[in-house]
Amino acid sequence: MVGSNTTVATTPPTAQTRDDAPTAWRRAITALDAAAPALLGLAMLLYIGIIFAVSKWQLDGLHMGFDPLVYEQPLWNTLHGHIAEQSALSYTSSAFGQDLFLFHFVLVPFYALKETTATLLFLQTVGAAFGALAVYLIARDALPRTRIVPLLFGLLLLSYVPMQNVNLYEVQPRLFAATFLLFAYWCMTRGYAIGFWVCIVLAIINRNDTALVVAMLGLYGVLTRRRVVFSWAPMLFAALYWVLAVFVIIPAFAGGAQFSYLQNYDWLGASASAIVKTIVTHPFFVARTVFGPDRWQYVVSLLFPLAFLPLLKPRLLLMALPPFLINIFAGNHYKYQRDIFHQYSALITPWLFVAAILAVAALTDGTHPLYRFAPRIKAALQHVRASAVGAGIVIVMLALSTFQFAYTKPDKVASWAENGGQISQADANRIASADLLIAMIPKDAPLSVTSLAATRVPLRRYLYEFPGNEFYDATLIDRAEYVLGDRRRDGNTEGAALDRLKANGQWQLVKRQGDFELLHRIAPPPGRTG
Repeated sequence: MVGSNTTVATTPPTAQTRDDAPTAWRRAITALDAAAPALLGLAMLLYIGIIFAVSKWQLDGLHMGFDPLVYEQPLWNTLHGHIAEQSALSYTSSAFGQDLFLFHFVLVPFYALKETTATLLFLQTVGAAFGALAVYLIARDALPRTRIVPLLFGLLLLSYVPMQNVNLYEVQPRLFAATFLLFAYWCMTRGYAIGFWVCIVLAIINRNDTALVVAMLGLYGVLTRRRVVFSWAPMLFAALYWVLAVFVIIPAFAGGAQFSYLQNYDWLGASASAIVKTIVTHPFFVARTVFGPDRWQYVVSLLFPLAFLPLLKPRLLLMALPPFLINIFAGNHYKYQRDIFHQYSALITPWLFVAAILAVAALTDGTHPLYRFAPRIKAALQHVRASAVGAGIVIVMLALSTFQFAYTKPDKVASWAENGGQISQADANRIASADLLIAMIPKDAPLSVTSLAATRVPLRRYLYEFPGNEFYDATLIDRAEYVLGDRRRDGNTEGAALDRLKANGQWQLVKRQGDFELLHRIAPPPGRTG
């Protein structure tokens, strides 16, 4: 009797536990799979909280430049009766003379809720975070038997250093465009024509270069034999939009001046026709330049955290080609276009992720042509769950992304964490000095302001960058009534500029406080009276 009971208790249950009964591991996987959407939502909220906190920390600590005002001042002016007006650029009084930034009108009602730079930083962080949802949906369709792998892809986008750096580099509307492009692709694959067109229009009106990406998305639709609404129509619409914007509309707002960003390619020529001529007539000279070492470093920086898997789906990289070429063709003076610290990779990122997702899907289901050269690997993987293979690949990419995060300097998130989110005493002293002088400036007075204090000054109709540079015309100071300068900036060269102003008989020192000086105009510039 005892022996019989012992036999029953030891042999059959052991086999059943191993083969049939759900183990704790399987239950955990099932629970994780079910919780994937909620976990993604929590990760997005965490991303928004951390990245916005770091952005606000930089803003409050005087670590952002003048550029955010290129987007914010037109919003402020629109709300105060001067539609899309800006004053920082000498060749146009309209934001549309720089770029056809029609997304301006989408942001206006949100900015009206709280007229601060922080509002725009928050909105772009939310926009970037929703890119993870789009990535999740795309991966969910490509890998239908699991929600864990799509979740991991969403986390990978949120941890992707190039995207985080764009988000942390002042105000960058291309982040909105990147998310809209991801949703546009998802709508295309689902056949949602209305959603697709809403997304591509919202993407295009961010920046003109987005139109080139949408044109390539339409070409991709042609190559994959999709309906006209997803192929020829967007391709022709985007191409026409770009041509009209760059060669007709923007020059009209800029008083006939050519599209300003052509200066970034001045090594090829001074005009669009000259650039094309150089490329056609001197192809080897151009090739030697654009295949230089810094260009390859840029490619590696973008692909390394994705384990170079996007290269396994080259057709999907067609959409990344326009911004990639725009960046690698930029002259050496503008080589920041091909690093991972500025905004210029924002329109490349969506397609790297789409390509990576479809590469993982093809690798997990054994359909990728690469397996023709590795049949044994394909045979071995047939004994492993596809979801496990996919999860393993994405976990490797997450590890590579973490490695890149740890070794990329400067690391703004790490600096924020090391400081406990607190502004240093040195920065606090500078802020107090700047605020004291800012309070002495009439709120509607035309002002030329040092870059790092620009976002701290109450906005006004006429605001200029001091002392000027290749982007902001130094002669615009002639329109200012006050100057707020920083003697410490640029190795004290700004201090020398302040001294020259005080010596020319047009300006008087109002007060110096710490590193900052406030000047008031006492005489008009030469050639002007009153």
